[in-house]
Amino acid sequence: MDPQNGVFVQKHIHAADPNSAVLGFLNHSEPTVQNAGYTLYGGKNMSTAKKWRAYFIKVNSVKPDIIHFHCYAPDLAPLLWFAKRAGIKTVHSEHWSGFLPQHPTPLKGWRKVIARWYMHKCDIVLPVSKILADGIKELAPKTKTQVVPNIIENRSSRAAGKRPAISICVVADIVFSIKQQDKILAVFSDLPTKQFELHFYGGGPDESALEKMIKGQSNVFLHGRKSNVEILEILPQHHALLLFSAYETFGITIFEARQAGLWAIAKHSFGGAPFYDKKCITVESVEDLKNVLLELPTLPPAGSGNFEELSPNRIGRKLSTLYSKLLFT
Repeated sequence: MDPQNGVFVQKHIHAADPNSAVLGFLNHSEPTVQNAGYTLYGGKNMSTAKKWRAYFIKVNSVKPDIIHFHCYAPDLAPLLWFAKRAGIKTVHSEHWSGFLPQHPTPLKGWRKVIARWYMHKCDIVLPVSKILADGIKELAPKTKTQVVPNIIENRSSRAAGKRPAISICVVADIVFSIKQQDKILAVFSDLPTKQFELHFYGGGPDESALEKMIKGQSNVFLHGRKSNVEILEILPQHHALLLFSAYETFGITIFEARQAGLWAIAKHSFGGAPFYDKKCITVESVEDLKNVLLELPTLPPAGSGNFEELSPNRIGRKLSTLYSKLLFT
């Protein structure tokens, strides 16, 4: 299970209505968790029939006016069909990069047909960024969309001593074809060893390959996968966060890093770019990246960023307004 699994979905749910009835199928096989209106299943080894039964029981018990789905999977199609047949309004929030045209494994065949049907049948789809909305529209042109970005909770970071060298952190799944840790390492290897440190946080299919690549480099560290809470505690130790992915539907860690007082180095092509502040430095090539990294020692402290447009209150009001329009217009 990804320790961050569900964190950003949970923030959207709480912002809209902390008393919402929630049914979740998480990617693990741990016991079911029930708390007030929450029912969270370990769905990894759960049959489709059991998921359907849990859904029908929840819907018949709660009798909702709106069902808000999160994170597309083909399993959601029959659940949406049931909701539409029952006359229930439907909303879907999407974070997944699989709808972007540059994704390495685009939807094909029956998966593409079902995804298109699903998006067309939802009353409204809420991608986290315009680039994701464009990707969904390319797949399913008749989809009604409205961008609702990820949430950054107001958080004052505890003071933490900075690393002695200029410390750069990369927080991302270790997948070279997408997150490009191999390219980052290649650029970093040309920098003065005593002046810079590079810290990788994350796990994934290329983790062992990265571990071999950094072997013998005294200023490069691989820390493995961390939870969102752990990352938020760790960030203030570093000077800058670097996200150099081939693409990002949003790039939430950019904003978490800025809130923690780090410089953020990212691409202008990422979904979250419209919300960048002046301490977000954009790079588009390895040459740009090297130049910016060499400039870091001359930059003053970045200071904490404030992203009111991404606050729980702002996003919560946006969702509440959307629900009202859906029900009463």
